[in-house]
Amino acid sequence: MFADVKTCHDLGCEVSVAVTAVTAQNSRKHYHSHVLPKHTLQSQLFALGDFGIDAVKIGMLPNLESIEVVRDFLIDHSFGHVVLDPVFSSSSGGSLSTEEGIASLDTCLFPCVGLITPNLFEATRLVEQAGLQAESQEELAAACLNLGANAVLLKGGHYSGEQCTDLLVTDEEQTHSFSRKRIPGGSKVRGTGCRLATAIACFQAMGDDGLKDAIGRACEYLAGYIAGEMGSG
Repeated sequence: MFADVKTCHDLGCEVSVAVTAVTAQNSRKHYHSHVLPKHTLQSQLFALGDFGIDAVKIGMLPNLESIEVVRDFLIDHSFGHVVLDPVFSSSSGGSLSTEEGIASLDTCLFPCVGLITPNLFEATRLVEQAGLQAESQEELAAACLNLGANAVLLKGGHYSGEQCTDLLVTDEEQTHSFSRKRIPGGSKVRGTGCRLATAIACFQAMGDDGLKDAIGRACEYLAGYIAGEMGSG
């Protein structure tokens, strides 16, 4: 959440937050997650609905109940730009969503969002639980699209090679790749997936970019952030 808020501020966007769970973790270990009650999440979203919202970014959804609450909120308001970063586990290894919740994403939430941004492991889990198979990055992105998403940005940070390539596929059968030189040690920087998804939503909220351009600018922002973090170390 803090990475999301900082990204919005970096890019000059106002941000409001609805908390789904409170976690206790550090870079080495996930200790505990406390899921907020359904009515608390509903109340937070109800309060946000009173304000003009240009884009929505969704992160950790700890269970089926929270997914259904968020789905209902999206249906009630018909936001123009919605980005879902499907977070299943923390970088320190702890589980952040139930099996039931993860299994419901394709039917319950994907049709309500404009873009999902899974990494290699998240995409593989989504595809395999649906009984599908994919060997290449292209096949995996296409399989995620077939689960009901309007567009998929399959992040390339966990693939090997000197280049890091994120692959965008859309329901209009368009494909575009975003490649940049891999920064040595960059995978150790935490919160990069959150920052990328939030940056995409920010650029969409500004209203000047289509999806491809918003993703390109977000990738540039993230690369600069990672380079800065590595340089500051």
